[in-house]
Parts: sequence; structure tokens; C-alpha cells
Amino acid sequence: MTSLVQTAFGAADPTLDDVAGSVPGTGRTTVRLDVDETDRCFYDHPLDHIPGMLLVTALLDLVRAQVRDQADAGLNRLRISLSFDRICEPGEPVTLHCEPAPAEEGPAWQLRAEQEGGTVCQAVVGLARTPAAHPTGQAQGQSQDQDRTRPADAALVHRRLPENILLGAPLRTEEAAVLVPPAGHRLHGGPDGLHTPDALIESARQMSTLLAHTAHGREPDIQLLWLSLEADVPTDLPVSVPLSLRWEFTPARGARAPYPMALLDAVSGVRLGGIAITHHSMSRARYQERRAAK
Repeated sequence: MTSLVQTAFGAADPTLDDVAGSVPGTGRTTVRLDVDETDRCFYDHPLDHIPGMLLVTALLDLVRAQVRDQADAGLNRLRISLSFDRICEPGEPVTLHCEPAPAEEGPAWQLRAEQEGGTVCQAVVGLARTPAAHPTGQAQGQSQDQDRTRPADAALVHRRLPENILLGAPLRTEEAAVLVPPAGHRLHGGPDGLHTPDALIESARQMSTLLAHTAHGREPDIQLLWLSLEADVPTDLPVSVPLSLRWEFTPARGARAPYPMALLDAVSGVRLGGIAITHHSMSRARYQERRAAK
């Protein structure tokens, strides 16, 4: 059987710097975030802030570090509830904090990212055991389905580099395929060939961005501020299992829009998990005014 670390996460923690402090016997850990602005995954295009997806991946890397010595292959589901409190500024140190949290099923952790004494984001991440409820192989002919593998319009998912587009062109208004990152990509599942939670979340983030334009009519240059993430996803899905994301329609409330999505087996339609992302839309001019006034 495959170990938890191999199954759920992969081996490397490139987003984490040296351990800045820990409390023996408590499970409390503090690390520095390693921000590499040459990273083609997180810095797909120029940004005036540290991207939210880098923070999400770094917090998951911190959980990976906590469970590295465990080899319980039964922990095959990851649940995360995360909120962003403010924009993470470039050029300022970011520290990540992790400590055990109460949990009814598997282990769980309370995490937060801090910058200049304030909280940037905070999350609870838990691992659980669930019966395998998904296929172990790919339906015949799915890998050759060109409609499924055609990537979404880069402009609609706010990406520039082709390898960073992890969402297919919409199959319908509310559904799109999940694309697998290429070998060597930061979010690739490694030699085990698994759908990583990080990649699934990034696919959903791109889906919410696309829907902001196609379903809610946001302007092409709109700035989307990520407010929250809720995810409940399997960690042991082979990439041979084709997946799709289906938007469970929820209306926008002014500038704030929630995007709950079902993670589906693209062949059978079986629901394998869910990811919900909420963001706030702001015009480019208003965003620039806000950033200039910080």
C-alpha cells in the first residue's frame, strides 16, 4: 500500500524555508515562506502581491511536513476551510504557523500566515478516512477526447503560460474538465501519478475566475480578490481518472460571488468531492486606488 505522504501530498516542500521555531512535544511549528518570484507556476504573470495559491500550497506543504513520518494509507481525504483576511504584500517576510486542532475523524491542524504582525490568511486542514468510492482506471477512449483536453481561454482564467492552465474549455456553461499539470510542474502528482489537492484547488480557482466573466459578466480586466476556500477532496485519485468541475449555481451578491463546485468523475458523473471559492470583484481602477492608499 502507498503511504500517506506518497498518496496525499508528494515529497517536496519548496515553498517552505528553514524552520524558524517549534515547541517540542506540542506539534506547534513556525516556518518562513520562501517566495520565489521566478516560479512559473505561482508567478504566471507579473503581480503586485504574493498570490493566494502560493499561500494555500505553502500551508498544505506545512501539513505535509507534519505527517511525513506517518504511513497510514487509510487517510485518503483532505478537508480545508480557509479565509483570506488581507492582501499579502511582496517584499515583507511571511511566517506560517501550524498547531494541532481538535478533530472527530483523522488528524487536523490550525494554520495561519502572518505578515508584519497581522494575519493574512487562516485555515483548518484535516485528513480523514473514507471508503474508496471512485474508479481506479480511465474509461476507454477518454484520453483521446479532444474536447476534454482543450484548455480554457487563458484570458478568462487569468493565466498566461499554457502549462499553468489547469481547466479545460467549458463543456457547458457550468461544467469544465480538470486538466492534469505536465510532468515537472509544481502541482504535478509526481511518480505516483495522482490528482494533488493543490492542483484540484487551482483548477477550481480558475473555474471561479472563468465563471466571473462568462456567468456574471465581469469586465475582462476585473480584479478578483480571493476571500475564502472550502474543499473536501480525495487524495488518492489516479490521474487516469478523468475529472470535471460542475458549478452548483449560486447567484452573485453584488461584488461578492460564491462559486461552489462539485468534483465529478467525468465518465460516471459520480460526485467525488467539492470545492467552493468566494471572491470579491473590484474594477482595475478601484483596485489600483486601494493599493496606492495602503
